[in-house]
Amino acid sequence: MENNDMLVNIKNIKKYFVKQPSFLGKILAKQKNIVLKAVDGVDLQVKKGEVLGLVGESGSGKTTLGKMAVNLHKPTFGNIIYRGKDVQKLDKNGLKKFRNSAQIIFQNPYSSLNPRKSVREIIAVALQEKGIHNPLEQYNIIIDLLSKVGLSKRDIVKYPHQFSGGQRQRISIARSLAINPEFIVADEPVSALDVSIQAQIIILLEKLKEEFN
Repeated sequence: MENNDMLVNIKNIKKYFVKQPSFLGKILAKQKNIVLKAVDGVDLQVKKGEVLGLVGESGSGKTTLGKMAVNLHKPTFGNIIYRGKDVQKLDKNGLKKFRNSAQIIFQNPYSSLNPRKSVREIIAVALQEKGIHNPLEQYNIIIDLLSKVGLSKRDIVKYPHQFSGGQRQRISIARSLAINPEFIVADEPVSALDVSIQAQIIILLEKLKEEFN
């Protein structure tokens, strides 16, 4: 039986990618498919309120593991158990509930925000996923979220290109918080930022963790 405090239980998870040789490689050199083992047999548990860090060199599979944890990648083998239920076996309604409980903050704030949408539109998409469609209610929630991540209500009408890298990451964090998730994967959220900004984002995440628990 699963512990009530256990949010995510990852069991022997594996993710393999198959790299096919070029046409000439197949014909002339008789090359075969190459199997790339991005993640190979990982067990991981995350409890409610817990902060867990993964350490590893570039290319060791941290991002792939994080994407599997929020169901952006399907595992080749293994199970991801969320609150006692296997994510791979959830029906449509179950997957929708899971998506409203698990979010990811991507590594690169420059590519994770739609450049054609304003801050209001970007965060509103997440609110709509949660079933919040009233424009005034959306506006009030977005203004509150922007305040929590250290941005001004005037920023609601701006577009991603009008912000610095650190500010864009704050927008990404606000978007992730919009659905009030239980579980957030932060994929090296400061590695693409200037050193002077990295500490600010880490402090912000720590503060939000205490506030939202």
